[in-house]
Amino acid sequence: MDVDVRFARVKEARAVHRILMEAFGPYAGKVKPPFQVFQETPEGIAADMRRRRHRYAVALVEDVPVGTFRLTSAHSAKRGPYWLVSRLAVLPEFQGRHVAHRLIDWLHERAERHQVPELRGHVRTALPRLIRFYQHFGYRVLGYRSLPGYPKYLTVVARRLK
Repeated sequence: MDVDVRFARVKEARAVHRILMEAFGPYAGKVKPPFQVFQETPEGIAADMRRRRHRYAVALVEDVPVGTFRLTSAHSAKRGPYWLVSRLAVLPEFQGRHVAHRLIDWLHERAERHQVPELRGHVRTALPRLIRFYQHFGYRVLGYRSLPGYPKYLTVVARRLK
């Protein structure tokens, strides 16, 4: 199966939203605190794309979007600039078929080309399989985020590229 990856176009915001809802849907009501992605709308995704607040990548199979992730440029006072990847999602019928691998490979290629020194990911601690997925690609646990009533609910993973 050929998987092409590129940045999503604004007109694809509805497809990105559909992928997110279908991929995260099984976790609704099961993971606490609830994923913020469930508050997202196609219009909000399109607005973020237009303002370049976030960029979304799409994985395409036969020109049909089947996977996505959100990319945000950020800066840490301690560690400098980095890209934050979040909302990695693949349509259920394409999960287990290396679409997410292709998305991450593309992200790494792109980051190296743009000389980004570090990539980070936000992963729900309640999803250890996803943490292991990132570790497979050389990410290590950098730390955790907490909210009142939800200690260490989020695992921050990172991979240095330089």
